[in-house]
Amino acid sequence: MTDFPGEASSFQGLLSSVAHEPDALAAIRLQMEAEGDLSASPSSGKLLALLTSLTRSRRVLDIGAGLGYSSGWFLQALPSDGHLHALEIDRERAARARENLRLLDPEGEGSGRWNVEAGPAVRALHQLTWNRLAPFDVVLIDADPESAATYLKWALRLTTPGSVVILRGLNVLADADLEAAEQAWAEESKASESLYAVTGMKSASVDAATGMYGALKLLGDDPRFATTAFGGEHQYTSTGTAVALITAASPPTSAGTDVRIEPMTPETVRDALRVKNQGWRDTYDKYLGEDDLDDMDARLDKDVAAWSAMLERPGNQSRFAVARTSDGQVVGVATAAPVLDDQDRFETHAKWQLFTCYVDKAWHGSGIASRLVDFVVGEDSCILWVVEDNARARAFYTKLGFVADGAVEDLPDEWSGAREIRMIRNVPTKNLTTHS
Repeated sequence: MTDFPGEASSFQGLLSSVAHEPDALAAIRLQMEAEGDLSASPSSGKLLALLTSLTRSRRVLDIGAGLGYSSGWFLQALPSDGHLHALEIDRERAARARENLRLLDPEGEGSGRWNVEAGPAVRALHQLTWNRLAPFDVVLIDADPESAATYLKWALRLTTPGSVVILRGLNVLADADLEAAEQAWAEESKASESLYAVTGMKSASVDAATGMYGALKLLGDDPRFATTAFGGEHQYTSTGTAVALITAASPPTSAGTDVRIEPMTPETVRDALRVKNQGWRDTYDKYLGEDDLDDMDARLDKDVAAWSAMLERPGNQSRFAVARTSDGQVVGVATAAPVLDDQDRFETHAKWQLFTCYVDKAWHGSGIASRLVDFVVGEDSCILWVVEDNARARAFYTKLGFVADGAVEDLPDEWSGAREIRMIRNVPTKNLTTHS
């Protein structure tokens, strides 16, 4: 263990001594201090490790990795099969972070236990929305304060209830004109109200204090965050930190109204399929093998071509819909078609079959899924098939007025013995064939 700078008998030295900072992490901290960055301390690093351990986290996202000091503490706490994904905009610093983390975990980079990605964070966060790394159990935001609210919005999309989000850098507000920051944030929000409501995006005019003020306001106002904040001022670090638990609270009422339901177009097919594929991974991973799900992702280009062809086919009666935010992001998809199966048609006389309905996890509970269903089938008679023990989906469709009619089918062998049941809505009883 390397001593913290300063007198060993000092109060700060005493506090830091209980963190038991590994020598490799102390070396990273000394690199930072040599370059004038005094934001790191053993105590703040150990806090990250403890939060990771206490929440039994397996997946961590570090936005603003720097030289890898915080990432190193996360690695100390993650299990051997856990994963750390770190983002750093500066490519040189990202390369140095990789070198530092290799000293802590030489085999981890090659085995997929950790990764440092260089480049703009928002671009990387877009990609993380679709890959299998999310959802994350812990998200650390220690990057440019101007974008702090943006990163918090992305954290909501990339986590689930029970996840922890840590925001650093509150110290930019310590000596700021808070009235000016509040006014600037209010003006900026009013100027681009719909954009802020969905993404937290900022204009180039937002400065550090205004950006951090907006982030702290978001943490305090949005019911999806349960937050506390505290300072951390001493001669070596003056960061200020907020720690938030992602709760099960519903999204703000504005969330659903800022999403449009519209017909799918060739331009939105690919993103719609990504939502659908992620929905399959989230829902069916306990039935299907990893190879089957990987094959689904590998078919993306072919599926895009097939769906695009269906959209443009003359006389096509199928209905394809997407849910899009005001900044153009596809967050939901639904498809329906006239009932084609002879037995389904004979037994129910229903007009439509709902084939697909998936919504990005970050928008669960916002009412988007029910709006999608209404868009593609309306009040017409409709059937759907759902996995028998998918309690969440069955409860959702029951809430929409669907009822199980007793029809059951075995799924193919690769579905590990699962079965589907048929649910119907707005089908007159006299049309039904009874199932015992």
